[in-house]
Amino acid sequence: MLTKLRLALLISAPLVAGATTYAVAQGDGPVRKEMIQKFDKNGDGTLDDAERAAMTAGFEAKRAARQKELLAKYDTNQDGTLDGAEQKAMRDGKLAERFQAMDKNGDGTLSLDEFKAGAGAKRGFHRHGRHGHVRAHSAGMKP
Repeated sequence: MLTKLRLALLISAPLVAGATTYAVAQGDGPVRKEMIQKFDKNGDGTLDDAERAAMTAGFEAKRAARQKELLAKYDTNQDGTLDGAEQKAMRDGKLAERFQAMDKNGDGTLSLDEFKAGAGAKRGFHRHGRHGHVRAHSAGMKP
């Protein structure tokens, strides 16, 4: 039985994907150029409806794969969702991974230089956006 949250996610996922697709297609800058290059199959410099649909499908496939990966790693009771304890384990694991990536000399502490370098890296630590942030709904988590 679908919970209200799952139902809301099922309804909103295509809308979010469509909005993301539109924003990428309409925007400017390196992300737009990458998306055009990747999905512009006819080489005309723009994304037509079929190419945008392919891009949306690609985003959805990537999201589904990420969700499957997170559930396989953190869903210890195998119920298809992440409860509070499993979410905490995921957050703690992510923080440990980030810390280890920033701790270049492996001494268990972060110098100011290590912190600055890690915070400015491509996989920065933004609160929102595409740089490593995992939202609860994207991993089948319970609120």
